[in-house]
Amino acid sequence: MLVEELLTTSRALVGIAIRSIAAAPVEITVAQHRLLVLLAAHGPQSVGEIAEHLGVNPSNASRHGDRLQRLELVGRSRSAEDGRVVQIELTAAGRRLLDAVAQRRREELTDLAARLSAGDVEAVRASLRLLNLTMHEVSDDEWAQVPPGAGDASTRG
Repeated sequence: MLVEELLTTSRALVGIAIRSIAAAPVEITVAQHRLLVLLAAHGPQSVGEIAEHLGVNPSNASRHGDRLQRLELVGRSRSAEDGRVVQIELTAAGRRLLDAVAQRRREELTDLAARLSAGDVEAVRASLRLLNLTMHEVSDDEWAQVPPGAGDASTRG
């Protein structure tokens, strides 16, 4: 049954995700990592937008943002469209953390893929691409680009 296979696969992928996040240069939670991924994929977001994307209440999203800001992984700025709205944005340090986590994850997944035949690799790749599209998940190479130094505390006045 498809659902059972998806459940089994999701458990394995969560394990890989947790191990890769644990290898990050600073300690962050899975939820905080997801917030960083959201910012990388979609650019600066308000606390309300973050809460909606993560399925948490705004105070919870704000606490995650506060901790990530103390770690200098995100910054806050006023929206250009509405000065009353504060947006959370990924810093260069946040991007580097995401890159480190992705590299660790990539290494583990490369080892896994090496155990598959070429035909199986293509079948799995096509199936995963379809799932990613269905879940509206953006690949790393499609993430919003953060210019070097943008959002770093050192560049703020």
